[in-house]
Amino acid sequence: MKAEQMAQGITEADRARAELYDSLAQLRDRLDFAQRIDDSLGRARARITAEKREKPLLFIAGVTAVAAVGGLAVWAIAKKVIRVFD
Repeated sequence: MKAEQMAQGITEADRARAELYDSLAQLRDRLDFAQRIDDSLGRARARITAEKREKPLLFIAGVTAVAAVGGLAVWAIAKKVIRVFD
């Protein structure tokens, strides 16, 4: 009976260890922000590449719009900085 109890204890310990490793792996995946950011950037790159390949005119229009908004933002900031220093 003692050997049977030891075997049962070992089985329970193995099960608990497996659950612990599973929990730790889930925590690692959720808390690894650098990996999550890398994965998100990879998905975004894939979407952008697919959009570029499937709808090139729409892609060019989008890039142009982003560049125009960025340019306007830089111009507005530069204008305010110049006013502050005048």
